[in-house]
Amino acid sequence: MPENMVDMTQRLRRRRNKSQTNMTAILLPNILCLICVLLLPTSANAFTSYRKCHNTCGIQLKLDSYAIKMRKNMISIRSPTLLHAQMADGLNADDDLSSKQSASSTSTAAAPFVGLPSYKRITFFVATTFLIWVSEPLLSLVDSAAVGRYAGKSISSTSISTGGTPNLSSVIQLASLGPATMLCDSSIYLTLFIAMATTNKLARAFAKHDLKEQIKTLSHALGVSLVVGIILLLFVNFQGERLLAAILGPAGATISVEASRGVMKLVDLTPEVLRASLGYARIRSAVSPLAVMGLTSQAALLCAQDTKTPALAVLVASVVNIVGDYIFVAKMRWGVRGAALATSMASFMANGMLVGKVWRMMGSWKAAYREKTRETEGGGHLIRHEEQSSSQTNILEDGRVDPFDPSGMPFISFPDQESLVSLLLLAGPMFFVMLGKIMGYSAMTVRAGNFGMVSLACHNVLMRIFFFFATVGDALSQSAQTFLPGLFYRKGLQEREKESDIITTSKTAISGDSDDDKNARTLLKRLLLLSSIAGIINCIAGRYIANTSGRTFTTDSSLVSLMSHVSPFMGLALMLHPLTMALEGSIIAAGDAGYLVGTYAASLVVLLGQLKFVCKDFLGVWHGILIFQLIRITQFGVRVWKRTASSK
Repeated sequence: MPENMVDMTQRLRRRRNKSQTNMTAILLPNILCLICVLLLPTSANAFTSYRKCHNTCGIQLKLDSYAIKMRKNMISIRSPTLLHAQMADGLNADDDLSSKQSASSTSTAAAPFVGLPSYKRITFFVATTFLIWVSEPLLSLVDSAAVGRYAGKSISSTSISTGGTPNLSSVIQLASLGPATMLCDSSIYLTLFIAMATTNKLARAFAKHDLKEQIKTLSHALGVSLVVGIILLLFVNFQGERLLAAILGPAGATISVEASRGVMKLVDLTPEVLRASLGYARIRSAVSPLAVMGLTSQAALLCAQDTKTPALAVLVASVVNIVGDYIFVAKMRWGVRGAALATSMASFMANGMLVGKVWRMMGSWKAAYREKTRETEGGGHLIRHEEQSSSQTNILEDGRVDPFDPSGMPFISFPDQESLVSLLLLAGPMFFVMLGKIMGYSAMTVRAGNFGMVSLACHNVLMRIFFFFATVGDALSQSAQTFLPGLFYRKGLQEREKESDIITTSKTAISGDSDDDKNARTLLKRLLLLSSIAGIINCIAGRYIANTSGRTFTTDSSLVSLMSHVSPFMGLALMLHPLTMALEGSIIAAGDAGYLVGTYAASLVVLLGQLKFVCKDFLGVWHGILIFQLIRITQFGVRVWKRTASSK
């Protein structure tokens, strides 16, 4: 009996010692691995560092409930590298905290800010985006000033009997520049629907940290942009003369000149004006494919919140255009054709820079996707399905394996049927929105041409000033399209979680906190406040330029006087434009394109009716522009205020 007791005691002692040894063998490597996790700055995910260190120690981690719980607790640890990256990214102290957390949990490809931006962040983004968007109207404004002042000798004064009128050639050149710039700028502006659809899809992909969708969207968008640009090139070259004649109208190239003995004579200059306009349009259209791809690239860079590259491209374009106008217009006296050549060279340089930057950005996305895929494949079944989203691991929502590998996708590709339908669902309505805008502004130009060539030339200069300051509204619209989709995505995710009453880990990773439901409305208020301030500044600056700087654009005294007479209504339209565009960008960000199309259809009907039946003189054309702004701002405001309402 005692011997049995001794044996039992010895067996219990050996078992206890063995258990302590096993526990030490298990806990010691884990403690060492935890220390490695806190010290290693090379991994974006603490659990990845833990798994790598653990495998190095030679201990096979059993994927039991304890390991799963440890992984979920450790997943929130941030490595020092990411903390330094956050500080370098310039996040403001009053930015949404949950957005900082979601931004820091991304992979090696730096993701843009997703969350509620501060006033400082919005203002910086709007200011830099304004400098970017101002490129195209600035180039047209420089063309107008150069042609108006230096193109007086580009058309022989002996071709018509002017009775000693010295500024007729300048008026002819400015009048021809109006329809030509409207055709070129409107055709490029019409393709903005591709850039808008790209912005919307990329913003949602950024919110979900979906590298695969980012690569596919950008590659397909560039392919569509290339095709559309080639179509524009062919269209302007083969149908441009007919379109310019329609824009010019029957009375757009007639002017009264003083003939012999003081008798006023009506002279038709349609052939001269049309010939100059067509030459300008054909030269500008030569870079249309690259220009459309540049617009899409610019939208992608802005959506990724890279404002440095587009701003640099604008600087290069401005310098090249100014130097080109000085050489080709002021010195060589090539008139509107010289201005077109200078603008085309500037566009080629700027858009080439944008496309090159996007090529490098897509390369970084592909590298990040390959790295993410390698980590996924080496981490076991649990990590594939719990740590990564289905889009990152080629697992579709229905459980099927997606054979598509975006890391091998070419820079420019054409979408398949499914991707094309997805793009058209966004781009299609945007195309009709852009078409509605172009039809509205084109109708105003045609109506201005009905009151004579002086009115048409004056309208051209005023529209150049208007579109120059209107880029502030475009920048605010871009801000709404960049920041709001992520908030709408998180707001919708939170609403779905409330309906199902399920709390998941994705809520912590994406939703952040309970304020996400109010962030969209808060951002809208900030955008509207900044839009009101910008509108007041636009009104004052636009009126000042039209009243005091008329001779910068022309030496004709009648044009200068007419510009000053119409400037008050141009100022009012500029004051409302930033508010209108900020609300329009919010509707686009919410994916409410159908309502936007209906709104523009109604606004266009009212505008065309006003121009047809109410407008009796040139001043009435700018009455129509003011009415166009008021109708849109009313309809947009009601819709956006409802869409951003809190669900609580």
